[in-house]
Amino acid sequence: MPSFKLQFKRVDLKLKQPFTISRGTKEKVTNVFVELSGGTYTGYGEAAPNIRYNENATKVLHYLKEIPSNFFNDIQTEEQLLSKLDAYNQSHQSVKSARAALEMAWLDWWGKSKQQPLWKLWNAPSQTGPATTYTIGLDEIEVMQQKVEAAGEYPMYKVKLGTHRDREIIEAIRKVTDKPIRVDANEGWTTLEEAIGMISFLAERNIELIEQPMPADMVDDLAELKKFSPLPLCADESFMSDESLAEIVQAFDIINIKLMKTGSLIKAKRIIKEAKKFNLKVMIGCMIESSIANTAGALLSLWADYADLDGHLLIKDDPAKGLSLTKGKRVTLCNKPGLGITIK
Repeated sequence: MPSFKLQFKRVDLKLKQPFTISRGTKEKVTNVFVELSGGTYTGYGEAAPNIRYNENATKVLHYLKEIPSNFFNDIQTEEQLLSKLDAYNQSHQSVKSARAALEMAWLDWWGKSKQQPLWKLWNAPSQTGPATTYTIGLDEIEVMQQKVEAAGEYPMYKVKLGTHRDREIIEAIRKVTDKPIRVDANEGWTTLEEAIGMISFLAERNIELIEQPMPADMVDDLAELKKFSPLPLCADESFMSDESLAEIVQAFDIINIKLMKTGSLIKAKRIIKEAKKFNLKVMIGCMIESSIANTAGALLSLWADYADLDGHLLIKDDPAKGLSLTKGKRVTLCNKPGLGITIK
């Protein structure tokens, strides 16, 4: 095995427009890019930490700086990689986005060393996944309408809600498009009565599903909401990766798997398989990320029912190329070795 060199750097990704959800507004995100070089190949990874999960770039950098210089030298298989990262996490504070970036970089390197696309090495059913949504962040009503019209090439939208203006927002958007909408409340409806009222309203307006309607800690209320809801409910903040799917299915119909929550592509792929046993559908989502992390997410989407992989579309200057979108906006991977990422 070659001797490996791990490098990483903090990167500010500026957004095309301020991005607002029920918890706040961002004009940029600070992610961490990872390069893992061994022999003649270099693998790429990205950590996109999110404060909702008590992570930031400083914690990511600290996690990565503690990785021993010879950490990857004796790793030859995915199982060895998982085992070593699990052991490392037992002696260090877990930072899932950092772990995801390391695993991403190794898998990219591994695919390149095999001269095969990772989707082929993993026996994916296809190199093309579901169509991705395009996210419409919270803003002034007229601006949200303009964002929908500007994204007219997309077959469906994901609209952020969780405010006192939710009905007004949907009514306004319905004046400019009749396309399917997925709603994401980001835990913004804080009582069962409010959530039931909103879902009753939305069910009559061509809404495809509701993502995280209530706070994750309102477990009993979420289970009651599912009994009522005529629309499918999707767990995002309620599902990190270690929760019991037998319990999740009591409150949700869909789980949103994000690499930065799960911390592992390999484990995420196993979760997808397990979810099918519970008749849970799977969405592959993302944070605000470049094409590095979104390409890794696109790999997982090949086994999923839904894709929400537009993070790279929301930033000004994407520093990488990887996944592409068909005319119908289906997520597609290329035939290049590894993840198929090219740094610009």
